[in-house]
Amino acid sequence: MNLTRWKSPPLRGETVGDFRHGNLRSMKTGIRLAQLLPGSGNKGIAINLVDSFVSGSGQIPYDALSYTWGAGERNKTIICNGKRMYVTQTLLEALHRFRDHDHITTLWIDQICICQERLRERNQQVQMMGDIFKGARKVIVWLGDEYDNSRAGMQLAKQLLSVSRYQQVSGLGPADLECHGLPRLGHKRWKALAAILRRPWFWRTWIVQEVVLNPHVELVLGSSILTWDELESIVALLEGPMPRKWQLDQAISASELPFSRINRIRLRHQRLIMTPITPSKPAFGVETLKLAADPGQVALEDDDGDDPELLDLLLMSRGLGATDPRDKIYALLGLGKHNINPDYSISAESVFTDFALQTIGFVTNKAAKLEADGVELSPHDREVRRAMILLACAGRQNQRLKLPSWVPDWTINLASRPLVFGLGARYSAGGSKLGDFDWNPESGCLELSGVLLDTVQYAGTILLESNDGRDPHELIAAWWKEAKAIALERIARSPGSTAYTDAFEAMRRRLSLCKHGYYIGESHGKHRSALLDDADLSADASHSWTQTLTLGPTRGRVLFASSTGYVGLVPYGTKPGDLVFVIRGAEVLFVLRPHQDAYELIGEAYVQGVMDGEALGMTHLLPEDVRIR
Repeated sequence: MNLTRWKSPPLRGETVGDFRHGNLRSMKTGIRLAQLLPGSGNKGIAINLVDSFVSGSGQIPYDALSYTWGAGERNKTIICNGKRMYVTQTLLEALHRFRDHDHITTLWIDQICICQERLRERNQQVQMMGDIFKGARKVIVWLGDEYDNSRAGMQLAKQLLSVSRYQQVSGLGPADLECHGLPRLGHKRWKALAAILRRPWFWRTWIVQEVVLNPHVELVLGSSILTWDELESIVALLEGPMPRKWQLDQAISASELPFSRINRIRLRHQRLIMTPITPSKPAFGVETLKLAADPGQVALEDDDGDDPELLDLLLMSRGLGATDPRDKIYALLGLGKHNINPDYSISAESVFTDFALQTIGFVTNKAAKLEADGVELSPHDREVRRAMILLACAGRQNQRLKLPSWVPDWTINLASRPLVFGLGARYSAGGSKLGDFDWNPESGCLELSGVLLDTVQYAGTILLESNDGRDPHELIAAWWKEAKAIALERIARSPGSTAYTDAFEAMRRRLSLCKHGYYIGESHGKHRSALLDDADLSADASHSWTQTLTLGPTRGRVLFASSTGYVGLVPYGTKPGDLVFVIRGAEVLFVLRPHQDAYELIGEAYVQGVMDGEALGMTHLLPEDVRIR
């Protein structure tokens, strides 16, 4: 046995220089590894940083460390190759936890193994990140030390794992707890487990790639360890079995644990790289859009083993954070198809805009190829569907960064669940033919074809969102009262009314709203993770505020009435004078705001009476070019 001994770090008063990274042996395949030297207790951390390769005969076996950088500064000291190196407090804690008493531990750690100050190296190493995690023996996740009664939470996790393994239980509800010897609902052990499953690590964008690409993942909290597969069994008890079809709708996951949305991507990836047990196709994929059996849902077709598109991954990981906003895209590059190279010299606004331009460019290129063959591009083509989804995720209501209004800001959550995903039914407001759809570099505008339906005359002022701070039931009641007051002035002559049903009532039914304003459209809204969070254990299942404020169409939207009497839903923040446009080939309508010689995109609109293409047959509505800046 080769036992490496090392000298303790210099005593106070002795001087050592700061560590400086040398050049990588290869910019294409070269990496560095941290050899964590033996030690115990409070003795200072010492490592040797050695050169290796991500593949080939020169590769040194290693484990990859996944942890949370956080906002902390690198102000803690370790010794690296005899020199002083600064790391964050979180990483220092992890190094103490994983240091072996007798043996060297070889780890790949981004904070140490990449020279963060060298832009060219950082770009190249981020490009290789997928291969680095894929090539590790295993991924070790550091959730942090024990706090918030986490020891009790981990004990409950082990108990749930035993129930799953040995009692053949597939799901738990509040009524099942006593017979399995589990604590009652609301017990502090449930709250402790909930806190563990919502620790900062689970909300990082980077972890998606880190845990998806390697089948061997261990989660470590203090002295406790769970494998990823064990945690999957535990969460399945809390939230029920994984849906058979993955929906390209991040809002569906709004009430789920972050673990679940990451695990969806991981399971799909594992199905592609492992030999199927049965000859049937995977239950879900993340490549080609198609209509699901339920016409009110957007599912994804199996992609025959291709990697997912980057847009799919961005939607799935929308609620996860990144310290550097550019990493919202860069952290996913190892998982999806793209032609993007990381470049930390450009701004996040440029990264997001370039990605949006590529998505629009796919439409332009496809149209040109089809035109050469005398074929028109259809709104149902994959490239067009993705571009429309991009628009649905953009708009001023969904932006914090300074971006063109048609470019999504991936740093914030969507204000509303996109209507393009369908809420109760599919829409075809823009008809079955696509008009112009291109970006003009000279004007800097996205150029579309459409017709102006009407002008906004009245718009609601109450915002429905789950973190408003008010009682959610009171908030929903206030929103509904305001909406009915606006509609009452318009429905008698609204073009969306019929001889039997006024426009407001017809909209309520089509959007699956009850007569009190609650969303009742999806049975899976009552998720089992209520065991962890009993805030909405309402006896009346039809009056679930969590479903209404996460999945419902009124979340982030207000009722509006137009100049000629149309009623519908528009983004919160829509003003009188804004315009409602029908875009050729789009499923839904859009609210646009005049801005100099073009328009700004505010967001999607639902207008009762024209969601099935009726506006395109109205002779008084003239087609026009629509330029969005």
